[in-house]
Amino acid sequence: MTVLIATAIFILLFVVLVYVARASELAMVLNGEDKDTSKWSRFNGYMSLGFLVLFFAGIAWACKLFIPVMIPKSASLHGVQTDNLFYITLFFISVVFVLTHVALFWFTYRYNEANNKEAYFYTHNNTLEVVWTVIPAIVLTVLVVMGMRVWFGIFDVTKRDAKNMMVIEATAKQFQWSIRYTGKDGAFGERIIDKEHITPENELGVNWKDENSHDDFFAKEIYLVKNKPVLVKIGALDVLHSFYLPHFRVKMDCVPGIPTQFYFTPTMTTKEMQEHLSTQPWWQQVNPETQKPRWQTFKYELACAELCGSSHYGMQKDVIVVEQKEYDEWFKEQSSYYEAVVKPTLTSEEKPAEKVQALVSK
Repeated sequence: MTVLIATAIFILLFVVLVYVARASELAMVLNGEDKDTSKWSRFNGYMSLGFLVLFFAGIAWACKLFIPVMIPKSASLHGVQTDNLFYITLFFISVVFVLTHVALFWFTYRYNEANNKEAYFYTHNNTLEVVWTVIPAIVLTVLVVMGMRVWFGIFDVTKRDAKNMMVIEATAKQFQWSIRYTGKDGAFGERIIDKEHITPENELGVNWKDENSHDDFFAKEIYLVKNKPVLVKIGALDVLHSFYLPHFRVKMDCVPGIPTQFYFTPTMTTKEMQEHLSTQPWWQQVNPETQKPRWQTFKYELACAELCGSSHYGMQKDVIVVEQKEYDEWFKEQSSYYEAVVKPTLTSEEKPAEKVQALVSK
């Protein structure tokens, strides 16, 4: 209600100002006064010049304020290329942005209306038109080619190290992530997407009769190994989601019924990123909520970057990057979902195949 009242007041004030201005103009006409707008034009010119200065001062202040709190440097191999492409594009955009805005407000100031001035009719200039057409075309072509090279480099299947890479499965649903790892056999158990296999107890439709599924496990956190490639197989159970790892420059939509995937290589452990951030002024500040320097509580995170419902903001999961030795220790501590949950529910009177089928069919 408060917002509606404030909006109504703002609209009414605007209408009042319009009518006051209109009444002032009519009064000048009735009094026979000449309608000399050169003074107002000159005033608008000075205001435009002042706005130009304040505008760029505001941009400089915003950069100083927000750049320190932006996402840190990339923690993945392809992320460095992505960042470089972003900075190059930002440079050209910034140059055009500055030149066009300076010209816009300077021309408003320099060529304002005056009684002793006569406008010069400038039809066209072929050279100028060629310049402002050819140069942007060349720049855009270069940027597009660079972008395509980076894109095809990221998604080039032939460059994947299939023997050495880790494979994990990330499935999204409102409003959580299901992260499945392969066991020692390095292979996922089969998933059967039909009404028989997908149940409230088995949302992914894992075929528990497949022996490859017996050592698969679900993780509360995503553990990755530094400098080891990882292929994430991505899916969704309900609506569109988006698998987003901002610190690794990874973003891929989770589409129901259409499997997607992303391949990347982490290059910094969580501890190494914390050490890097400990040298940055903003990250050295004490967080009022934890009473610790911000860098000490830093964590990589998985988030959903697609507005998927009322609790979209809560779709987060910690991502931890470690050395191979630490990962192996964590891996040994994980329990097979089949051994820990599925198998204990099977009664001793049933045959193994019948036990699994009975559980899946519930």
